[in-house]
Parts: sequence; structure tokens; C-alpha cells
Amino acid sequence: MRFGSVKFFKVLIKTVLAIAFFVPLVLCVIFGVVLYNTNSELERVRGENERLTFAAEILTGERIPDVESFYGLYSSSGHSDEELIEYINSKHGGSLPAISPTDTPSVETGVTGETGEAAQTGETGQAGNPADNSETTAEPLNTAETAAAPTAPETTETAAGPAPESAYAALYPDMTVTPPEEYVREEGTVYLTFDDGPSDNTYSILAYLKQYNVKATFFVVPRRTEYCYETLRAIAAGGHTIGVHSATHEYDKIYASVEAYLDDFHEAWEMIYEATGIRAELFRFPGGSKNDFNEATRDAIAEEMTRRGFRFFDWNVDSNDAGGANWTQMYNSIPKDISGNYRSVVLMHDSATTKNTVWVLEDILKLLIAEGYKLDSIHSDTQPVQFIGPFA
Repeated sequence: MRFGSVKFFKVLIKTVLAIAFFVPLVLCVIFGVVLYNTNSELERVRGENERLTFAAEILTGERIPDVESFYGLYSSSGHSDEELIEYINSKHGGSLPAISPTDTPSVETGVTGETGEAAQTGETGQAGNPADNSETTAEPLNTAETAAAPTAPETTETAAGPAPESAYAALYPDMTVTPPEEYVREEGTVYLTFDDGPSDNTYSILAYLKQYNVKATFFVVPRRTEYCYETLRAIAAGGHTIGVHSATHEYDKIYASVEAYLDDFHEAWEMIYEATGIRAELFRFPGGSKNDFNEATRDAIAEEMTRRGFRFFDWNVDSNDAGGANWTQMYNSIPKDISGNYRSVVLMHDSATTKNTVWVLEDILKLLIAEGYKLDSIHSDTQPVQFIGPFA
């Protein structure tokens, strides 16, 4: 190509045009990246300033933090939950006493009011039981002879003289248990819980649990039938925990008043004792402690049951089996939700309408064991997961 030729000028023109196009383009990309990084840094600084302002307002008394905002602020400090608990203990001069409903509630990762509301539809009506209509019933034990002697309700002095500690203290005075002095909150532990049984699926669930040496918790809706009593004994013999769910699972009935709830609870509690000799200490509200049916009575019921020493458990992982979740949905969602929690209480169902739970259970057990989780039943000293109440 000769200098000054037509071909030379064509190449020159193309080169100039290419430079004129690509140089601004490259400069635009560079400035875009710089601007993006600058904006990101400004957002980070702005967020940090807001956080510091928020903290300053708390320290000066200008703002009263709620639990969620405080825990978010605390989490950003880099300290662990154990360090927070240790600090609180040090302020109490030792271990924390048993928490009452008026104490500051603890924070449980993954438990929110929204979770409770969303999970309300996961509860079913009646427990499936193939022997519910059987004419053969278990012979009830004489509870007056076998149950522990009723304890007199505690009293407090008033200007008018001694008065019952609770307006409901005279109703089933023997229906009390002793709560633990301290609670255990184990990291990485998964508590599988099954509501609404016994059912025709109970023995399949027990078989899978036994195969993988896993203990679970059954919140039952018992019936006075031989099949139900035999199944309750099988659950207890397997080393699993039995808790009260209800006797009727009829929301309108049991949540009508505190007295109505105690009537229903006592019936279920007594049947569990008749069948197994176990004085159940744990329970789960039908629909969870926060639902559309118990809004008017939930706080009073929770306060009375806590006064009697019982602990109620909600959940922070919902399998949605009662909502119709299939094998694939449960297999994908349960481990995913568990992975985001400090520890997990998984809601599942032992009923005739939740066969998918049985089909997916073995695969869920294998997966969770392979991932290193500890699977255990809820014990008497396990710190509850609650939507409302002292551990909300």
C-alpha cells in the first residue's frame, strides 16, 4: 500500500472513524464503572450513618427499639447470640431465671408474626384415625387414683384477704407441671414435629424415624379408642416426645374462652396420661399461637398455660404438607428454610390427608443427616419457638 494512494486514504479514514467511535465508548464504560462504585460506596456510608444515628437515638433515650430492629443492629456488630446471652446473664448476676410473660422476649431467627399468619392454613381439622368409629374403646384408668394428688392453688395476700393467684386456678388444679429452671437452645438442631395424629400414617412415620435413629415430637389429637391408645404407647416406646395439640381441633369451640380451652386441653392431657402414664408438659395451639380464631383469647390462654408450667411450641419451618405441598416442593423447601435458621422447629402433619409427608420423610431424613444436622425431639428444657408469649 503506497503512501498517498487511494487505498491508503481509505484505511486512514477507517482507522480515524474507529478511534472516534471506540474511544468515547471505552471512556463511557470506565466512567460508568467508577460512578457505580461511587454510588455503592455512598449507599454504604449512608446506611452506616443511619445505623449510627439509630444507635445514638437509642443511647440518648430518643428512640425505644423494637426486638427486630435491636437484633438487626446487634447482628451487624459481629457478636454472636451466645455473647448476647452471656452479657444478659452477667447483668443478672448469673444465669437468667425462668422467663415469665412479662420479661423481655428472646429473638429466634426465622420466627416472625408473618410466619405464624402464613402457617395458619397449614393446620387441618380432624386427625385421621381409622379406628375413630370403632366400638372397641380403651378402658379409661381411674384418674382419681392414678393422677398425682391435686395441688392447692397458690394465693396472694390482698386488702380483702387471701385471693387466688389466677381466676382459673380452681379449674383442674391438678393440671400443672414444673418448668425447667433454665432452657437449652442448641445451634444446628432440627426438631421434626408431627401434628394431628395418631392416624393410619403414624406407624409408617415411626418406622422411618427408627430406621435412621431419629427422635421426633408428636402433638396429638387423641381419641378414647384402643387403636389410638396403642399408637400413643408406640410413640412413647420409640423414645419420642408426646405433646398436646387438642382434643377436638374445633377452633370456634376451644378458643371461645380460657375456660373452654382448659376443658379441651384437660381432656386431651388426661387421655395421654391414661394411655402412656406421661404427664405431657408441651403443647401446640391448633393453628399456632397466633391465628384468626384466637385473637380475643390468645394472650389470656397463653398466660394461664404458662402459669401452670406448660410450654407451647410454634414453628419456624412450615412443610406446607397440610396445604397440599407435593414431594418435590417439600424436598426443596424444608432443607432450604432450615439452612437459614440458628435451629429449626419443622411443622409437619400425621394425618390421613398428608400422605406426601410419609413419602418424602425418608429422603428428608437422609439429606439432613448428610448435611450434618442434629435431629432430636423437643425436651422439657428445650427453649420454645413462639409467635407470641415469653419466647416470641
